[in-house]
This record gives sequence, C-alpha cells and structure tokens, in this order.
Amino acid sequence: MGIELRLSAPPVRPINSLRLRLLAFSVLVEVVMLTLLVANGVRLIQSHLEASTELRLQAQEASFNITLAGQLAERDYLAVQSIIEGWGTSRSVTYMVVSNAAGKVVAAWGRDIDAPLPPADKVLSPDLDEYRGGFDIVFLGQRYGEARYGLDTTFLGAARRELLHQSVGIAVSEVVLTVALLAAIGYWLTRHLDLLTRASLKVAGGDFSIRLKLEGKDEIAVLTQAFNTMSGAVESRIQDLEESQKRFRAIADYTYAWENWFGTDGRLRWVNPAVERITGYAVAECHAMEDFPLPMVVEEDRPQLREILSAAKAGQSGQDMEFRVRTKAGEVQWVAMSWQPIVDGAGEPLGIRSSIRDISVQKHSADMLVEAKAELERMLFAASHDLQEPIRYILAYTQRLDREFAGDLPERAQSSMAFIREGANQLSLLVKGLVDYTRSNRPMTAFAPVDCRRVVEQAIADCRAMSAGSQAEFRMGELPTVHADPVLLFILFENLISNAIKFVRSGTPPQVTIDAQPEGEGWRIDITDNGIGIDPQYLQTIIRPFSRLHSRSTFPGAGLGLASALKVARMHGGRLWLESEPGQGTTVHIWLPASAQP
Repeated sequence: MGIELRLSAPPVRPINSLRLRLLAFSVLVEVVMLTLLVANGVRLIQSHLEASTELRLQAQEASFNITLAGQLAERDYLAVQSIIEGWGTSRSVTYMVVSNAAGKVVAAWGRDIDAPLPPADKVLSPDLDEYRGGFDIVFLGQRYGEARYGLDTTFLGAARRELLHQSVGIAVSEVVLTVALLAAIGYWLTRHLDLLTRASLKVAGGDFSIRLKLEGKDEIAVLTQAFNTMSGAVESRIQDLEESQKRFRAIADYTYAWENWFGTDGRLRWVNPAVERITGYAVAECHAMEDFPLPMVVEEDRPQLREILSAAKAGQSGQDMEFRVRTKAGEVQWVAMSWQPIVDGAGEPLGIRSSIRDISVQKHSADMLVEAKAELERMLFAASHDLQEPIRYILAYTQRLDREFAGDLPERAQSSMAFIREGANQLSLLVKGLVDYTRSNRPMTAFAPVDCRRVVEQAIADCRAMSAGSQAEFRMGELPTVHADPVLLFILFENLISNAIKFVRSGTPPQVTIDAQPEGEGWRIDITDNGIGIDPQYLQTIIRPFSRLHSRSTFPGAGLGLASALKVARMHGGRLWLESEPGQGTTVHIWLPASAQP
C-alpha cells in the first residue's frame, strides 16, 4: 500500500507513542520468556552434567574398590601406596587416603597422613571446587577398610558459567533481532497512522479537501478509505452549512424587523443589524448588555416583557405585544414583538426567537386617528342635536300653516307644503339615525348586567308609539341577562324592531318573534319578521351606513339602523348577521357574550 501526503503535525511524545509501547511490551515479553528458557536450559544441562559425574564417580569407586580390596586383604600396604600414587597423577583427584578395617591409615597421597580427614560430602555440588568422597572397600561381603578421596569439581562451575554465557549471548542476540523486527513492523504499520493523524489535524484545521492515496485491501487501507469517505462527507456538510448560513445571513441580517435568538438559558445568542436602526445600539453592544433587552425597555414596561420572556422559555408563543424602548439617543419608540420557541430536528429546544418591529409611526397615526374620530363624532353629535331644533320649527310651522290656511292656499302651494313636510320628516329621521350612531361609541365603563327582556319591551313600546296604527304582533321567548350598556342595547333593539315593522308586505300585518338560546360563551338573540325579505346578494352590503335597497318614498329612513345595530354588537364583543328570503321575511341574529369582554 502506498500513501502520498506531506503534512506537519505536532510530534508524539515517546511515552505516548503507540509504536514504542508495542515495542516495549513485546521486548518485555521476549525477555521474560528467554529468561525462563535460559534458566530452565541451564538447570537441565547442569542436572544432566551432575548426574553424569555421579555415574562416573560410582564407576570409579567400584574400580578403586576392586583394585584395593585384594591388596588390603593381603595387607600389602606398599602396593596400596603405589596404587593410590598412580591414581594421583590424574588431574581430577586431589587427594586419597586408605585406612584398614581397624580404621588405621595405611596409605595416603596428596594429604598429611596424620591430619584429620574432613567429612565426606553427601551431594556433588558445582558450587564447591572440590568434592570430598569416601567408600568402604569390600570384597565378597567382607569389609577390609575405607578409602577417602578428593575430586576437583571446578569443571562443573566452569561448564555452568560457560553455558550461561552462551545462553545469555544467544538470548541477547534474539532480543536484538526481535527489537529490530518489531521496530520495522511497527514503523511500517504506524507510519500510516501518523499520516492519518496529520490528515485529521488538517481536517480539524478547516482543510476538508484533504484525501489520502492508497493501495491494498488490508486494515489500514480500509481505515484510509473510511477517512476519505468521512472527509468527503464533512466537506459536503460544511459546504451545505456555509451555503445555508449565507442564505440565513442574507435574509436575517437584511430583514427589516429586529430579530433576536435567545438560548435556553435566556441569554442572547444572535441579533440582526436592524436593532441599531431601531434603538441606536450596535450588535456588539447588545451582546455585551446584561439581561438584554430589558435595559433598553422603558421601566414601566419591563415587568410585562419579563413575564412574556419567561412564558416563552416555558414554550408559549404570542404576537403583537406592544412596549416602549428608549433609544441610545434617549428617544422613546413604540415597538411590537412576536415570539415563539424554536426546536431542532429532534424536537430538542434551542431557545426563543423574537421579532420586533417599530410601530412608532403607526402608533402616532392611530392616536391621531382616534383623536380625529373622537373630534368628528363630537362634531357629528353636536351637529345632529343642533339640527333637531330647526327641523322641529319647520314641522311645527308647516303644520300651523295647514291648520290655519289650508283652505286659502292654492293647490300648488299645498303641494309644496307636502314636499316640505316630507323633507323635514326625512331629515328628522336622518338626524335621529346620526344621533343613535354617534351614541354607540359610549365608553365601556357604562356596562352592567342588563335584562334583555325589559329593554326589548321598552323598544317595542317606543316603536308602537312612533308607528301609530300599526297592527304589529310581537312574540317574545325567554331572553337572557347580559353584561351590556342599557342605552346602547336599547338603540340596537329599537333599530331592529323598527325595521321589522317598517319593511312589511302590503296587506300583511307584521309579525315579529324575539327569542334567544345559549351558544358558546354567550347568547344568540334572533329577531324574525314576516316582511319583504332581502335578496341574499345584498345581505353583506345592507349593513353598511346609509345603504338602502328601496326609495325613501316607499320606505322612509336614514339607512343607519342596521349599521348602528352592528356597531353596538361589536362594541359588546359580539357580532350580527342576517338570514333572509325575499317575500318570506328576515331573521337578524345577534350574538352577545354572557360576561364582560375586554
């Protein structure tokens, strides 16, 4: 296998080198095994040499015994002396002493005849330079004396030492060869691991294009292939991540809204540059800010924002939470925040994302619009009331003219007077509608529990008085008590009941049914008539202010009844809608909450 790569990496300390560890362990095992083998070999050879020497001694003693037994039996001590002196010429015998059966020394060589003899050795030992032996001289069962001798045993120690030296030399040679072989094998194996290590460091340093060239199918080749596959996969993932990050930056950094990402610990992880446009604080200043973004929030709004952030950490989401921030220049800006928890692909929480937009202009415009609306409604209310007096004058004087001069006025003048009365009545209805419409903006502080039945009865009585001669028939079911403004509720029912008895079919007495039933967290009140009905295509447009489907001469009115009723229903947190069939009648549905709505 061949690998071509030139990289630089920090060297591995010898104590941490896998190659040296393997080598040291192998040498240690080799030394222990060789020591055991050498020691056992020396012991076996030494035992064998000692056994051979003992057999030699036994044979020599038997030879001595045969030679000396006859001479001692004949008491030829001179012959005995001559024999032992002849034996003494051997290098191995150091001394020899022969005594008769009575224990008297009769011949000696190599030792003083009168000197006491040392005790005989029981075992042949290579640790002693001389073996002191002895044996009885016996012939045909008859003991004739004893022979004591000394034997030079230095050759046993020399043989052992020589054997030990040779064994150690062979062991050392074997260890050296083993070390050289293991070092070569270790280098051949670990040099590829060194290259893999250096390549891995390159990958860790950001060079994901690194690849190793390889040949072979052994374990190192498989490992190298796995490294190349891993490096390619990492490079691909990094490229995808960088591309995704570029897209994210292109979108997030240039998003007009002020975007934040808070970690699971509540600390700021990322904020886009839009924060500087809105608050004047740079991104770096935001990251350095403790408990961001509370320090830049107006103090009165901080508790609410702190609660929202705590709820967001618990997994809740929300939108359009308005609060004020104080810019770096000291100005106060209104902002609106939307927030939601974010999770990874496995569903693990990553923190909170919030999006904040500047609504100062909208807030200022809304305040101006509210002020302008209030001013317009005040002017409209004042104008409506101011118009009622001249209208009453017109009606009063036209009626007076009819009473006093009806017979004296020409027909053309009487026709003109009729047009004046009709116009004045229409103008009166218009002014009343405007007054009702403006009164529907009463504040919610006037809300209280209201019995709808009593309000409906009062509205029916008022409608009967205004439409004298009407033969309208009313049916009322059980009506609820709701949290409402009684004046506004009266305007709602008066307008709807007035329409029910006004828009009738010719020759058909009006029949109006008013009932209610619970629906959700409130009540649905239905007002049903048997009038002319409404074409379904106009059900959405007829409730707009000043909308009319018929001429004023046919059905007089200002076109504000349904609009005022719808406005009152919405003021109470409810809704109003119509169901109708031409020629059959109309049902107005009003849903009102049972309790107060914020």
